[in-house]
Amino acid sequence: MSIAQTIQNRVSDMPAGQVFGYQELPEYPQAPLAVIKAVNRLVADKSLQRLSKGKFYIPKKGLLGQRRPSDDELIRSVLYKNGCLRGYITGLALFNRLGLTTQMPRTVTIAVNGGRQEKNFGTISIKTVITRLPVSEENVPLFQYLDVLRDVKRIPDADINQSIRAMKEKLAKLDISDRQRLVQFAVEYYNPQVRALLGLLATTLKWDEKKLLKTTLNPTTTYKLALNIKLWPAAKDWNIQ
Repeated sequence: MSIAQTIQNRVSDMPAGQVFGYQELPEYPQAPLAVIKAVNRLVADKSLQRLSKGKFYIPKKGLLGQRRPSDDELIRSVLYKNGCLRGYITGLALFNRLGLTTQMPRTVTIAVNGGRQEKNFGTISIKTVITRLPVSEENVPLFQYLDVLRDVKRIPDADINQSIRAMKEKLAKLDISDRQRLVQFAVEYYNPQVRALLGLLATTLKWDEKKLLKTTLNPTTTYKLALNIKLWPAAKDWNIQ
């Protein structure tokens, strides 16, 4: 069977609205030029639509004509490259997904192991920011929790005490292995405020890992977060005000 016929068969088996790139087609490593030519031919005859450079999708048919991929699929197309996870949702979209704010952003921020860019897909915009974190499926939830602690003062329409309490509830569900990795990531990649807040939560949750966090902080530095000390009596032990 020719490359062109093989690609056509693969595309016909894909669900409508799925976004993919050349590299996700198994034939690409052995015959890149033939694959590119076959895909471009499918675009020319309207079997495929071009989403952006090197990205394509099978158009959906709706009452008003062809529809673009869903917002979730557009986000997935940025999160993954060549079938591998390379980033994670952060910022306002993350706060909303974790139930920390009711605000729905039109621009979704994604931290990626790659370059900065912003893409407007019409219904949604996606902005990427650079991260040096070791992104993987198992690490992403931990990075997202730490990102919340880093940006906790910037969560719109939210009381910081309620946000910290919500994070306490999420951290309480972590097993020993995950909480050890969480603390290690905080020590290696995040700023002192994050480590202090995590130390406060570790103290409240009676984690032994609080000792390691304590050794990484300057004892003369204070962190002004406007916490209610009555709700968080251990805050003074971490110089949090």
